[in-house]
Amino acid sequence: MDYGLIGEHLSHSYSKLIQEKLLDNYHYDLQEIAKEKLDEFMTSKEFKAINVTIPYKKSVIPYLTEMDYAAKQIGAVNTIVNRDGQLFGYNTDYYGFKYMVTKHSVSFENKKVAVLGNGGASQAIQAVVKDLNAKEMLVTDLILSDGIISMDELTQNHSDVEIIINTTPMGMYPKVHGSAIDLVAFPNCQAVFDCVYNPQDTAFTLQAKSLGIKTAVTGLEMLVGQAKKALEHFKDIEIDDSEIDRIYREILSETSNCVLINADEQTAKKCASAMKKNFVNLNDLDDIESFCISSNQVLLANSEMDHTTLIRNGFIVSSSEYSLIIEEYKSAISQFNI
Repeated sequence: MDYGLIGEHLSHSYSKLIQEKLLDNYHYDLQEIAKEKLDEFMTSKEFKAINVTIPYKKSVIPYLTEMDYAAKQIGAVNTIVNRDGQLFGYNTDYYGFKYMVTKHSVSFENKKVAVLGNGGASQAIQAVVKDLNAKEMLVTDLILSDGIISMDELTQNHSDVEIIINTTPMGMYPKVHGSAIDLVAFPNCQAVFDCVYNPQDTAFTLQAKSLGIKTAVTGLEMLVGQAKKALEHFKDIEIDDSEIDRIYREILSETSNCVLINADEQTAKKCASAMKKNFVNLNDLDDIESFCISSNQVLLANSEMDHTTLIRNGFIVSSSEYSLIIEEYKSAISQFNI
């Protein structure tokens, strides 16, 4: 491949969709690589530029000729450019997370911050937290070491945490029920960020919203932001930051459910056709959850159904008329996470 993403499991990745929206006439591949095949892939160097995701952000470092400052400081690489057989590594997760924090006007100055998880993405986020002058940063992991604490210790001894960032895969599709931590234990929490981007609202962010935490953001903006910066390295070009928000809204529109609670079936089918989505009548099903967490569908529900389930990966629309449904859905997307 010329350009693409490597990782171990990529079936639910949005990277191809995002990258090909950023640039016309550009092809981006997803290539799953087993751990025992990574050395062969990296030494063959049969690519122009690649992104790197779980679990290879640290494993690729020995193959690189040089790394940028961010990658050196973080100790993880998610972008590699092949220049005449020499591999140059970058970390654009730093840029993506900082963009998301700035977009939502969250200040880390003199705040107590908890970062859940200590993998490659976490390293980039920890660097951002430090650079934004947090008063204190706590990092949790299953493997304890100097400066790393357990979830239990965080919950029991640090209830005064003000910002919590989840970098673990807990809550990621299809295992959407998991949450890395119970936010009830943190009454001073003012903002949460979740690096998981599918579904659009995780158990973690849904709980935050139910507790009145004003900023509860999942990782799609971070993903689009880091992809934009990666493509700039790939092609040696500059892309305006406004493209991040445009593509973010387009991805939401294309991958989210439109949940209708007052429309009839004929209207719902018409909306599905216009939106280029599948149609499912939830009222005919015994188990609705699998349909509510899968993307790109118009779901006909009723107002008595559990809204937490319905909105996990979708927007509830109350209008019953076709034209109003379309406008309400667009409006919901434009306001999501703002």
